[in-house]
Amino acid sequence: MFRVSKHVFMIEGENKGKYPYANCLFIKDNKTGLIDTGAGRVCMELEPEFILNSHWHEDHIGYNDRKSKILAHEFDAQAISSLDEFKARYDLSDVSLFTYGRNIPSKVDEVFSDGDVFEFGSTAITVIHTPGHSAGHCCFLVEDSKTRILFLGDIDLTSFGPWYGCLDCSVSDFINSINKVGEIVDERNINLAISCHREPITGKDAILRSLEEYGKVIFRREKTILELLDTQNRKQVEKLVSRGIFYRKLPEPKEIFEQFERIMLEKHLERIRNIQSK
Repeated sequence: MFRVSKHVFMIEGENKGKYPYANCLFIKDNKTGLIDTGAGRVCMELEPEFILNSHWHEDHIGYNDRKSKILAHEFDAQAISSLDEFKARYDLSDVSLFTYGRNIPSKVDEVFSDGDVFEFGSTAITVIHTPGHSAGHCCFLVEDSKTRILFLGDIDLTSFGPWYGCLDCSVSDFINSINKVGEIVDERNINLAISCHREPITGKDAILRSLEEYGKVIFRREKTILELLDTQNRKQVEKLVSRGIFYRKLPEPKEIFEQFERIMLEKHLERIRNIQSK
């Protein structure tokens, strides 16, 4: 854990925040709060009054403390609190292979919406609804009188690019959310961005460049898919799945990540059909 402002600390997830872990933010002001709980065992050593989940995925809710008041976006709360809904959004009947024995499902005490503000003392957290990675995915603007920090959640700016492998994901929404975040960075002069799966990025220009490169990954993938569709039957989804457009080499458990590959491909095909029908 290291300090990023007077009352805000970044908790680097185990294995440098790589999945199935995630970086988190801890607020220690008049009130204490934790944004996401996927950093690992360190989360179990904290006793925050409030937990704000950026979204419902296992690497962000897995150490939710039932003694804390847990908050989530209204569109993701059910997937956090219901194992059946969790499974349904993954379109998988068995999720035990990648929930890692964590606290899933978790209670949700209160829901929030875009623009809601939570006061922790001199530190305020503003909810920024950024769907795409999930229906209720949110970023958070964390600020006091001197510092503005943008917590990006899983707009994670990694070299892999955007991930949208669940049924409630949307490629078009993800593009719009990346653009929305970029506008906020520019307008609010944000100089520190922290995502869940890589090191922090400092400097407004560096953040904007990273967002731009991150968004371009979507369009490179779509270009590849369109090129393959020109040479294959448009209904042969399984052949496209085997081309490794997203995961060049499927991690273990392969059947789970193959499912993610399939859904992401289908999400692109859905977007392509929508564009072509206009």
